[in-house]
Amino acid sequence: MDVISDFSDVEGFFDEGEWEVEKKMIDVGDAAVKYAEEHGDYQDHTLTLRTSNKYDVDKDGLTLYNDATAPNGYQYASNVESKGFDVLSGASLHAEKRLKEEFEK
Repeated sequence: MDVISDFSDVEGFFDEGEWEVEKKMIDVGDAAVKYAEEHGDYQDHTLTLRTSNKYDVDKDGLTLYNDATAPNGYQYASNVESKGFDVLSGASLHAEKRLKEEFEK
């Protein structure tokens, strides 16, 4: 007895699942940047640090970063964080918690 199976829709199923995961990471990335803007405990006179918080989503996951740099390569966010202020680290922990809640159900 031969069994004939049609798996032509499997690729679409996986594509839809990948998009759902990516969309959730995008939502968490948006929320993390907003969290950083609202909870940063430093004075940002020029708004450079707060507006430089960004995220990227790819097949490997969610990456949060701050792209505020001086022309000489000086990393503003790293320097401010090293002085004990929260620029993006609190948002990173918040994002990690949210992703665990979403994907470890």
